[in-house]
Amino acid sequence: MHTATIAHSHGGPLHTHETGIGTPASSASVALDIGGGRGALIIYPSERYRGLEIEISAADRNEPRVHTGVHERSSSAGSTLTAIFGSLLAGRYVIWEDEATEGDTVTVPDGAVAEVHLA
Repeated sequence: MHTATIAHSHGGPLHTHETGIGTPASSASVALDIGGGRGALIIYPSERYRGLEIEISAADRNEPRVHTGVHERSSSAGSTLTAIFGSLLAGRYVIWEDEATEGDTVTVPDGAVAEVHLA
């Protein structure tokens, strides 16, 4: 399991927490910031990811992994699990199965939203 302690702010006081694959996720709202070389990614994970975080990394750029929580979201059509990356540089990304195992790849388009179902 990939776990790191990070310090960050969500518009309030700076805080630290453990994060990574297998770490419980907290609930949060999401805004999409797309266009101008950026897109978004919505992952529809299976039940085994409930309450955890999913990590991705750029497939063709040497950048650190980023993560987001898996949350149940409700609509008039029902509820579904989602992991949403609201603003990413357009390009190919690897979805990590665990710390050392690359999973599926997905292309995030400029100015649009890519969607992936994850078993």
